[in-house]
Amino acid sequence: MSRRPTVDRRGGAIVLTLHPNEVQVLQWVFSDLGRMLSDGSKVDSVTQRLFPRAYLDPTEEESEAQWQEMVHGDLVDTRMTAMTDVVRSLDNATPIPGRVEASELVLDDDQAAHWMTVLNDARLAVGTALEVSPGWDFDEIDPSDPSYELHALYAWMTELLSALVTVIAG
Repeated sequence: MSRRPTVDRRGGAIVLTLHPNEVQVLQWVFSDLGRMLSDGSKVDSVTQRLFPRAYLDPTEEESEAQWQEMVHGDLVDTRMTAMTDVVRSLDNATPIPGRVEASELVLDDDQAAHWMTVLNDARLAVGTALEVSPGWDFDEIDPSDPSYELHALYAWMTELLSALVTVIAG
């Protein structure tokens, strides 16, 4: 995951160029995220980050419970719809003729929006699990650290999301 992500605009479409290994890693990450999103019974720091409280005041537990009952299912459904679209686009990645090590994903505006949603959720999940703070710097992570590869994934997904946002914003 050391190469920089490639995101371009071609006509009205957004084109992601990914190595087959990157496609596989994203399929794994998004599958894991999908299980996490659909398992509403587990509450941990990652799910709390993905679904933050609406009422921070501890005396408002009843209001918080009502809010969660009212919107949580819709939030999960919206995220799972985006996830399904993103995974489908990964499944349909097209090998680039003459370039064995590259595949393209051609996204319309809705798919690009879904990609931003899912990538952001994946980054939040991984970053929360790693306890990434505002001062985090991948270059300061020791390669012998057992979580180094997860940090590399976080850094790469951050670059991919940034490249996607930059191209969409024009």
